[in-house]
Amino acid sequence: MSPSSPGIESGYAWRLAVVSMICIAASGGSAFLPIVAMSQMAQEFGGQRQVPSLAYTLAYIGGGAGGIMMGWLSDKLGPRPPLLLAATCIALGAWLASSGGAFALYAGYGLLMGFLGNSATFTPMLNNIQGWFESRRGVAVAIVSVGPAVGGFVWPQIYRALLPDHGWRDTLVIFGVIAATIVALGALYVRRAPVPRGSSGAPARENLAALPMSSPAIMALLSAASFCCCLAMAMPFAHMVAFCGDLGFAANRGAEAVSLILLSAIASTFVMGRLADKIGPLPTSLICSVIQIVALVGFLFVASLWGIYTLSAIHGIPFIAIVQGYALNLRALYGPGIGGWRLGVVLFLAMCGMAVGGWLGGVIFDNTGSYAWAFRLALLANVINLALLTILFLAQRGRAVPRLA
Repeated sequence: MSPSSPGIESGYAWRLAVVSMICIAASGGSAFLPIVAMSQMAQEFGGQRQVPSLAYTLAYIGGGAGGIMMGWLSDKLGPRPPLLLAATCIALGAWLASSGGAFALYAGYGLLMGFLGNSATFTPMLNNIQGWFESRRGVAVAIVSVGPAVGGFVWPQIYRALLPDHGWRDTLVIFGVIAATIVALGALYVRRAPVPRGSSGAPARENLAALPMSSPAIMALLSAASFCCCLAMAMPFAHMVAFCGDLGFAANRGAEAVSLILLSAIASTFVMGRLADKIGPLPTSLICSVIQIVALVGFLFVASLWGIYTLSAIHGIPFIAIVQGYALNLRALYGPGIGGWRLGVVLFLAMCGMAVGGWLGGVIFDNTGSYAWAFRLALLANVINLALLTILFLAQRGRAVPRLA
């Protein structure tokens, strides 16, 4: 790092955390349009909610799969080139998805806005910001991690204002122009984090010797846990507006419940980030998993609007915090030399969980006429998540499992 470069936990580092959050909030906004306009979009595709649900699904799968490649690319080139690519592809993807039938919708969401767009913001910027912080890493990661929640709060309000006059297609084009502009400006501001170095002065390598179990086992546990928690998370979230409508409440009430989830997520993420700095990221992840179980049980029985609001606030507590925990856990386990691809893999499974949860909720509803079995499946997935995190927690506590490189 040159003498003129900003240092660890400098003013630039904190500003970069905010810029990273804004870029992530902007780039991921397309996924919230099918949530708000689910019924309107479905009417153009034979009344089937599976079509907009699948677009939502492909956006998350594409974003997750692309995150592995973008994490590796960011290690090689820094985060700026992936961000510039993202800005271009988000604009093209929004135009393509709005211009044709189901295939264009899927290609725009999955390939351009997902695989080449949103993927180039979340994983590279979350990896990069960790290198700018030490003692307050949890808080910094929390700032960046609330990007999806901030986007999820802001974009639905914009969509609600635009949809009555412009329809979902023109609304999507407007999103593409705004998001691409924000991400391009963010790319001009971002800098690569200082390279961590060992005692010899060489770049730090992953610390495999200190792992509580084999590296493949850790990656498998965290990947499976992230898939399960996000599948459970997406079931009520992706279908909240439609779920409220089925209970007899106006679509605006459902949009308010979605916003409440995200507002709760934004507020609680900072608390959980600070808690992770105090007690460690893995115990914090366990707490988040238990809270999500409580919310899912409630959604099985809720019938009142205030009950939905209350459960939405509870559901929001771990909504981002449980995902940011995977980034913090990987850094704590592998050290500062961790490869960006590892976070890409875990976040890919997380996004697959969000994708499958959103899509499967639509499939279950179309076949059963209600969301009851969808929420039961979500609860089962969350219990599995808790069990997997507990296995890693016990291994970390006892370090009794043989360590293999």
